[in-house]
Amino acid sequence: MKGHWIFWVLLLLLGSEMSRGQEEGSADLFTESYTDEFQEAFFEALKQKGIENYDRSEALMLEAKKFEPDNPVVDFELARILNLAKAHTRATPYALKALQSDPSQYWYLETFMNALKPQRMNPEAFASELPLDEPAFRLNLARWYVSEGLYDKARAQLSPLADLEQAKWLKEEIGVLESRGEPVEQGAEGQVSRPSEDRSTVASLESRMQGLIISKDWKVLEDESAGAIGLFPLQPYFYYCQGLSLLRQGRPDEALVFLKEGESFILEPSETSQQIYNAFVETYNALGAPEKAKKYQDMLKSGL
Repeated sequence: MKGHWIFWVLLLLLGSEMSRGQEEGSADLFTESYTDEFQEAFFEALKQKGIENYDRSEALMLEAKKFEPDNPVVDFELARILNLAKAHTRATPYALKALQSDPSQYWYLETFMNALKPQRMNPEAFASELPLDEPAFRLNLARWYVSEGLYDKARAQLSPLADLEQAKWLKEEIGVLESRGEPVEQGAEGQVSRPSEDRSTVASLESRMQGLIISKDWKVLEDESAGAIGLFPLQPYFYYCQGLSLLRQGRPDEALVFLKEGESFILEPSETSQQIYNAFVETYNALGAPEKAKKYQDMLKSGL
């Protein structure tokens, strides 16, 4: 997850990269303008995606891609936009290109699989283009299958990773999820988590995040919740913390991405679901989409 945020930082440093080796002042000024145009198109595309204006969002992201044709974040966001617009066939090549750039990024894998799923395609169809033997890729693919409830497929991905500690944790989590009819160790908000020492780790991280929210250390919360998501990608509370930290730093378009991810892991009404819905209300109002904010206000009133 840390790598994802490195990309965001890099987006803000493109000017210095583009001007490397240029000595003329006029070239530096051109680069500055070039970067400003890229950032304007890119972040406006994210905003339009957040308010579900997908045609406009796609057009703006394609404009950004003209400036940075090989930037994996642009390909990733284009794929997400097209998936949301249900243009999954068109999303697939962008998602694949982003994934090829960094197979260890869970979000790239998730976006790729979300493009394939409605087309009834499997990643094996791209065997010659994907690093199917790379442990990080298989681990992320297993995580995605777990999120879909496809535990046998997840185990198949984990079987070659027997010595990997993260694979052992995920196998334990699958066991917990499969035994939902039996007593299961849960968090304060009813979130399923890993057994034994992993539960204490989740609880410790949750306590740490709560303290950062009280003290309003938003930048620290952003960094630490990103790390928590990397360790425990099925815990919605950490996505809430990431979304809240971004929202409080004036970045509602980015916050919306994480709130939607967190919402997808909500299993039942809980304190965390209420926190996420409240954050949605504030985020959509900040993005100028009051009708979408009202949807979550109504959910809060109904106790969902």
